[in-house]
Amino acid sequence: MQEFPYVLSEYEEINPLLYKPINSTQRIKYTCFNTSPNYIVLGSTSGSIYLFSRKPCSFVQLIPLSEGAVSCVLISPDEKIIALTTIRGLVCLVALKPTPKLIAISNEHIHKQVNCLCWNDNSSELYIGDECGKVSVMVLSIFTVNGMFQAPACTLMNLDSTIVQLNFSSPLLLVSTLTRCYICDTIQEHYKQIGNKARNGEFGACFYKTYLIENKTASVDQKEEKLISKKGSFNFITESNSKEQDENFPQIFCARPGSRLWEVSANGVVMKTHQFKEALAISPTVICKPNIRKLIYQKQTEQIWLPQSINFSHLFVIAEKYLFSYTSTGLYIIDPLNATVVLWSNEFSNITFAETIENKIYLMTSDGEFHCLILSLLDSLILRLYSQKKYYECLEICLMYKVQLKKLIKNSEINNICDIENRIFRDDELSTLIHPLILSLESNVKIVPKKLDSGIVIVNCGNSDLKNEESFKFHSVSHCSFQNNESELITEKKTSTNLLNDFDNKVKRDEDTNCNTAEEIEESQEETKEILNSNKSVTQRIQADLEIIYALVGNIRPLMDEEELEKIILDIDWRMNVIKDSYENLDELKNFVYEVLRSVELYYFNVLLENVSIQLIQSTDNENITKQIMKTFVNVNTQSCRKCTCGSVYPMNELIEPKFLEIGRSLLKKMLDECKEHCINLCNKIPYMWREFLPLYTEQHGIMSNDLIHQCLQTRDNIVFSILLPLLDGKHWNYIATYTREIQEGQCLFCGKPMKRGNHEEWVNWTAVIYEIMKKQGPDIAMTLLIKLEKAIPNIHIDRSIFQSIVFTKLLYHHGMKCTINFNKNNLESSEYDTICSTKIQDQLVGVLKKDLNKVINKNVFENGPHHWGIRYQNKLSTCSCCTLSLQTPVLLGNNGIAIFDCGHAYHVNCMIEKKLTACNLHS
Repeated sequence: MQEFPYVLSEYEEINPLLYKPINSTQRIKYTCFNTSPNYIVLGSTSGSIYLFSRKPCSFVQLIPLSEGAVSCVLISPDEKIIALTTIRGLVCLVALKPTPKLIAISNEHIHKQVNCLCWNDNSSELYIGDECGKVSVMVLSIFTVNGMFQAPACTLMNLDSTIVQLNFSSPLLLVSTLTRCYICDTIQEHYKQIGNKARNGEFGACFYKTYLIENKTASVDQKEEKLISKKGSFNFITESNSKEQDENFPQIFCARPGSRLWEVSANGVVMKTHQFKEALAISPTVICKPNIRKLIYQKQTEQIWLPQSINFSHLFVIAEKYLFSYTSTGLYIIDPLNATVVLWSNEFSNITFAETIENKIYLMTSDGEFHCLILSLLDSLILRLYSQKKYYECLEICLMYKVQLKKLIKNSEINNICDIENRIFRDDELSTLIHPLILSLESNVKIVPKKLDSGIVIVNCGNSDLKNEESFKFHSVSHCSFQNNESELITEKKTSTNLLNDFDNKVKRDEDTNCNTAEEIEESQEETKEILNSNKSVTQRIQADLEIIYALVGNIRPLMDEEELEKIILDIDWRMNVIKDSYENLDELKNFVYEVLRSVELYYFNVLLENVSIQLIQSTDNENITKQIMKTFVNVNTQSCRKCTCGSVYPMNELIEPKFLEIGRSLLKKMLDECKEHCINLCNKIPYMWREFLPLYTEQHGIMSNDLIHQCLQTRDNIVFSILLPLLDGKHWNYIATYTREIQEGQCLFCGKPMKRGNHEEWVNWTAVIYEIMKKQGPDIAMTLLIKLEKAIPNIHIDRSIFQSIVFTKLLYHHGMKCTINFNKNNLESSEYDTICSTKIQDQLVGVLKKDLNKVINKNVFENGPHHWGIRYQNKLSTCSCCTLSLQTPVLLGNNGIAIFDCGHAYHVNCMIEKKLTACNLHS
């Protein structure tokens, strides 16, 4: 495969889009920015921050704040919190969800200029460095609400000079000042100086993180997450005792004067010094952008560049492979492993801020302009522009790099392109002219199979770019949006990968087996080999096809517009159908292909539901989007049901709340006006949704139809019954007796044919139904419906506990306490309360009851369940808050028992006496 040079391009204009919210005012100016996988955040002179989605660049919302002009801003790795500093030295934390809210402020650096912010990997700690050399930390508590329970900021270090850059790789914090670099262990709370030679100036430092290194450090992250953060001042040490960090943590690169970099181990030991002064004696790279033809001949006449002495003021990782640095007048991309300069550019003369995300560089200049540059291979850039039908741009780049293209591609058509002078072409002429070059570049890309992080090997990978090019990058779709479902999505995706790998292993085993019997049945072996080879090629084709679908799914993200989402949905559906049709005739692989496609579908469905917004569902008129979301919701949540011969369904087991319930509710609300049949169809496939549909339907239409009553009763669900009964009028009660009799006899309510019973002896638990009604609407309505029910259905079985529950609940209601009592709870698991009995009292009770009842008494009856002797308490903690042993520990329970405070925390009295406690110490 030919190696093409790297180029920087700028074909995405983000400046007009970023300025759109403040175009109408001259007073507000942007002061700083930060990027993350999904967002661009801008700080302003007004003190507010402006939030944009990154792909595509579009305004999301304004977050107003009044703490002063923003000087620095940084979004957390999980994209849930924005940290910012003001010109007064205040550090603020703003939570983005559910609504933007200021949750914490630190005064630790008041009246100082804060230069650096840095989050730890799990977004729980923010490290802050200022102009005086102070480094502090803000620990974000999971209990933080409106600034309450927020741990105060803590000073970690007071160093000798201004902090230039902070970087974190769990559990290590890298601190670079004007004079030195320090490596800090945030768990052991000590730090060490890197090297012995001082310096004077702004020099950056960073961890060199790649996917391989991040995988190695996963165990370290897990270890750190288990620790409780109790930060104190770090201690300086002269030597590090840890020898294993070299293997477990990424390398460190620290900038030195004169275009040099120190390569440092995680122990803080300088391994080698890289000198780039001579390597920078190359011509600067021209940034490819629209209308660059005027620069073509300038580049050819440039003079030889002399070695350059550069101070790398900040260091970042770009494309997970190279180091990036910048000065006010130049951009530099370095290969640290091979100690070479990939490229540098001097097209910008007034750079204020720069940072990287994936293979993109975002810049802000001193006059307030923003730029987004993409680092890519020359062939990838040409292919991308051609796919976007930017034929003139393709031609301009070919002319600019004609020398390299002639060397790399031996083709007469290439000479025809590169030798073109100033001529005007139509689009179709240009497309025809460039097409031979495109074919050559595509064949160049496809020569070498590509192994992705998921383990799938793409034999024909098509138009690829850097390892992390967005079209082939498989990570969770949105880090800020679904922490709870992330593991499920990864599991679904890995399932298809494992199926492919398992099948390949089976093919290999079959090959070995057939080779062992080759001497006996030579002809059969040849046929078998052909089949195996054919099957292997099929799996390779499936891999390539699935990668395209995964890439499309990866483009689904929150805040997408309807047109873009519809395009992705239609494209995925079309490709899935093509794959199904393509492999339909493969009898041997039919089950295998089905399992693979099903796992891909589940991954796609979960990603779509996780990223689609409720507002989009309610507002869209796009039929394709609505149908796909409906199909997806049903596929993810369909519960196994029995089917009668007439086609009606009824659930076999207890109903389970579906995933993405809010989306289901929104679908019902949207379709209630448009098509009631769609709602009923959804509820029949997911019977739990009857609980959501009935209140919506009666609120809008009032009267229940017989058909709906049929449908609801067919579910045999107690909660659906409890919702239905209060909605019925007089005439409907006449039908209830008939329907209930049919239910008790096990008949289908639609055709009258018998249906098999489930695991429960009773079809309807009327006691549970009445209790649900009482819990929702009070004892009076419950009693009224109970009387109606007994009149409509004579000899109905109702447990006496429901009458006790109604009486006691009515008493509580009469005294103003809206609390429902359930006397049917007869075990500890079903009770929200626990009980404890003193051992001394327990023995006395056992003796008395044994004498009165004249039978053996089990001691356990006093220690659990709602019927007890002793005390009853809300089970907030099952352990003593002082000694952390079980409250039921007989030795500590003794004759003193336990003490329970209003807050719900309980202590052994013996522990309180020993510790001299008079109040709950969890709130001091």
